[in-house]
Amino acid sequence: MSYCHNCDEDFEPGTILCPECGGKLTEENNDTETASGWSTDDPGHDDTFGWSSDDSASTDTSGWSTDDSASDDTSGWSTDTSASDDSGWGSDDAAGTSGAATAQRESGLTAASEPRYHDRDIFDFSFAFPLGKGGKPLLIDSVLILLSFLLVPLLFSYGYSYRVGRAAARGDGDVPSFDDWGGLGTDGLILVGIYLGVVIALSVLVAAFIGAIAVVGESSELVLVLLAIGTLLVFACVYVAGAIVPVLIGTGSLTETFSNGRLLEFALSRHYLKGVVLMFVFWFILSTAASIVAVVLAITVLGIALLIPLYFVFTAYSANLAFAMWGYIYNEAAAAGDVDPVDPDASLGLR
Repeated sequence: MSYCHNCDEDFEPGTILCPECGGKLTEENNDTETASGWSTDDPGHDDTFGWSSDDSASTDTSGWSTDDSASDDTSGWSTDTSASDDSGWGSDDAAGTSGAATAQRESGLTAASEPRYHDRDIFDFSFAFPLGKGGKPLLIDSVLILLSFLLVPLLFSYGYSYRVGRAAARGDGDVPSFDDWGGLGTDGLILVGIYLGVVIALSVLVAAFIGAIAVVGESSELVLVLLAIGTLLVFACVYVAGAIVPVLIGTGSLTETFSNGRLLEFALSRHYLKGVVLMFVFWFILSTAASIVAVVLAITVLGIALLIPLYFVFTAYSANLAFAMWGYIYNEAAAAGDVDPVDPDASLGLR
């Protein structure tokens, strides 16, 4: 628009002289800027000083920005709290700690699956372990032995004793509960079957040597040789057969117990020999203690009434102690690297 300063009037653009006074007109622009570079224009604008009142996304030469959205400038400074820069610094705590949290969870899973080993000596463990859970499982086992004339309760008792040994081999700190009666009965039935199989095998072996002696004749010089060989062979078979229980406790499987020479390998180990010696030691300690208690109770009227129930408790305790000891022996052998360790999450029952 053309403007006349003398007349203070606007004229059509392109007019050079004022029609009223004849003075020279000047061209005016509504979007004129001041010499200082300040602008009242709100849209995005870039000036020579780099200052702007624009709140939208912009890029300037100074590198400073009030933009809260994702922005990139030449200085590398930004008030953006969402996107991180290449320096690795950021305000997002979740992203920074996710790696550590994942590593911790993985570490926890690994620790949970690692084998457990006992930190108590075998005497302390074997005598105290059957008394776990306040002695309640021991009392239930004692009642089962009391009812053993019915045969079925005896299967449950055998099955529970096996699981006591299995828990010890697994590295548990407490005895199992009576919470799987079907499994206990099955385990007990398998143990009875193993006992009968061993007895039958040894009986056949003994009968074979007796028959050989009868054929040779008692007056023959070979009788002494046959007796010596037979005695040593029977003793060796009994010794190896005794290793069935601890190996069965450690493997939890009939197939694995009698495969790959595990039974013979454990029977010839120092761990099994240690267990056999301790069995005699424990038997001596328990029988001596039981005799003393029986004598003390027998001299009192009330004590005589306690002898019968204590007998069944003592029987259950002795069986559980023996299995706990064998479980400890197997756990000790695993700690020494001589046998495979039992998984802490492995089943207590036979498979």
